[in-house]
Amino acid sequence: MAGRRQGEKPERLAGRLCPHKTDGHVEHELVPSAGRKLTPAGARGHAIDRVAAVVARTCEWGEPVTDWDVGVYRFLVLDFGPRKDVSLYVQIWTEPGEPVLIEACSGAWNQTARPYVKAPQRAALRKLGYAVGGQARNYRKYWTLSPPADARALAEELLSILVEIFGYRGQRPLGMVYCSESRSKPGRVFPALAIDDVKRMLGIAGCHVVDAEPAGPVSPGVRRRLIHVAQPFPFVVEMRGQATKTPATYEAMRLVTPLPAGRGLPPGDLEAMVRECPFGRLFRDEEGDLLFVEDLVVAGTTVRWFLTTVRVWAQMRQRAIEMLRLALAPPAPGTAGGPGEAGGGGEDEAGPDGDDDEDAGDDEERSRPRQGRVTVH
Repeated sequence: MAGRRQGEKPERLAGRLCPHKTDGHVEHELVPSAGRKLTPAGARGHAIDRVAAVVARTCEWGEPVTDWDVGVYRFLVLDFGPRKDVSLYVQIWTEPGEPVLIEACSGAWNQTARPYVKAPQRAALRKLGYAVGGQARNYRKYWTLSPPADARALAEELLSILVEIFGYRGQRPLGMVYCSESRSKPGRVFPALAIDDVKRMLGIAGCHVVDAEPAGPVSPGVRRRLIHVAQPFPFVVEMRGQATKTPATYEAMRLVTPLPAGRGLPPGDLEAMVRECPFGRLFRDEEGDLLFVEDLVVAGTTVRWFLTTVRVWAQMRQRAIEMLRLALAPPAPGTAGGPGEAGGGGEDEAGPDGDDDEDAGDDEERSRPRQGRVTVH
């Protein structure tokens, strides 16, 4: 492992050990041995500045597009060995705009650590708010950095676990493993999209993603695949065609939004709108609301493609709304009444229409957003 250069300032050290991009993971000696056993306070003082510097570097992302692309992630592992064949560690996983995931080893993944993570250590971790979870069955919790200056407080917690719970006293070096990579392939192409990646791209596109509860019964499996957007107009993204489990990625998505005042549209005018909107699907749901839907394959896509697709879909939705207004407008004085008379032209009702359209299956129903509150059935 690469050692620390003599007299190097912590921030400069972190910049060297934690590059913007890595090819796989890199390992370094972060804190050299103190040469003797220190007190708990002495061990914390010996390591805190360097630990805080690499934690801050791992968690600092900057601005989207300028400083990072969708799909990027970093992780940092801090570890020491009370014996040659034992590794006790804490680690963090960070992505732009997301809470930091902290994990402390439980011994489930590395069995040689089990004698060092017994009932007192487990109780101490639970007291700090950690619970067992994830594939490695580590102790974990989430930490929100606000502002990023809190990175030092996060570093203090990591070091406190190493010192107070795992017994780090400075006799042995404190090592680090660091990785900064992306889920996209060369050329920034995504083989499939994770839900967090989609949320970030929606944010770049100017959309406001919100937490919302379904309006009807929805299975937990479907609920996990739904993304609710409130602005610039309400819609739901349903991720489909799961490609991988860890992390969960998907090869397709469905966009669903209600068209305002669609309940009054006569069947003949609906058929005409369907013919005039070739890039989106229109149908009535069982409650009589009119939904505008698009199914997309997202495997092998890029951020630019996604942003363009959302923009085009919004334009097509606007076109459908304008057609709906014309169809619902009352006829000019002296002209024969047409099928559009039935609508009344009101726009205060919000939602989608109702006929038993074969294309309107259960998936559309459970992904349906409601006007005014983004929910699903």
